[in-house]
Amino acid sequence: MRKFLAVLILLLLFACTEEHSIAEFSDEFSDYRSELRVEAILHPNDFMNSIVRIDKTLLVTDTVLFNGIDDNGDWIGYTDANSNGQWDEGEPLNDDIGGNDGGKGNGVPDRGEPHVDDLAEVLPFVHDSTMQSVVLLEKTTGELVAEFEWQTKAAILEEYNYDFESDEESVEVYTYGGYVPSEIYNNVQIDYNKEYEFSIIANGGKIITGATQPFPPAELIVENTEWVADTLILNDDSDIVEFLTDGRVSLCNFTIRQVLKPDSMVYSFSTYFPPQESIDSDKALFQLWRSLFPFGLSELTISVLSKEYSQYIISSLPLNDAELSNLRDQNGDVVLGIAGSSTVTKLYVNNSF
Repeated sequence: MRKFLAVLILLLLFACTEEHSIAEFSDEFSDYRSELRVEAILHPNDFMNSIVRIDKTLLVTDTVLFNGIDDNGDWIGYTDANSNGQWDEGEPLNDDIGGNDGGKGNGVPDRGEPHVDDLAEVLPFVHDSTMQSVVLLEKTTGELVAEFEWQTKAAILEEYNYDFESDEESVEVYTYGGYVPSEIYNNVQIDYNKEYEFSIIANGGKIITGATQPFPPAELIVENTEWVADTLILNDDSDIVEFLTDGRVSLCNFTIRQVLKPDSMVYSFSTYFPPQESIDSDKALFQLWRSLFPFGLSELTISVLSKEYSQYIISSLPLNDAELSNLRDQNGDVVLGIAGSSTVTKLYVNNSF
């Protein structure tokens, strides 16, 4: 997700003591033209959650979009508990924490404060909903697997924030637009032995393609584990969540959400790491120790990532590098982004006191 919103130019002025607005350097980028950036992700065991995100790249010098204004009115000022018309120590600041140029508790939204130029404001102008066609094909035969259609609220994005002053964590949840499978394809079954290709036709006739072969879901090792119904019980420091994947898997993503009550969960954290050595050369071994889980009941999401998607997440290569993106247009030129797959397994884990 860290590459969800592409920022193509970033200037770091280490040697300067005087601050400058990056907009002052706009002449350096005057010949830049926006490109399409694609993330086409197949979810083989939850096919209707597959998604194709298509965005237009933009510069950080775009002061029309990044205007330092709370355009959608979701900024919350300080709480004037004593009704004296000003912020006093001890009163909640809410979003009025001070921006790039100060302004702490001044009662107005400032550039750099929460909910100013945030994803809720930016994403609707970045999405491209004008594609002529977005489809998934079986690569070898070219047979149509499914057609995708534009949805304004296709999925959610969780943005983790940490306030070092208050030592508090928070998660902002945003909806974003994308192309998802049409409802008539809700019975599609994905074959883990086959390769699949996303094919996109943009306005103007540009064709973008990218292929992926998904890995099967995680195989939980249940020997010497304790279960209550569908919940894995951890009650000893040596207890672990252990599972195997296809031996070619190089990365898995793990997301933990703490269950507060039956209809309420709160994001805890998300991480990814490579496997450990396994005695079975055809399998990759992953282990999650008890200390990773908050006390009580949690939902664990295990995402087995395809090879190309794993490389995309961990690589520091530029977005237009041919080794990073597996997307190409009809002329063989690199298109920013990735076509990949993520096979998801969910289970409940109770980390007992």
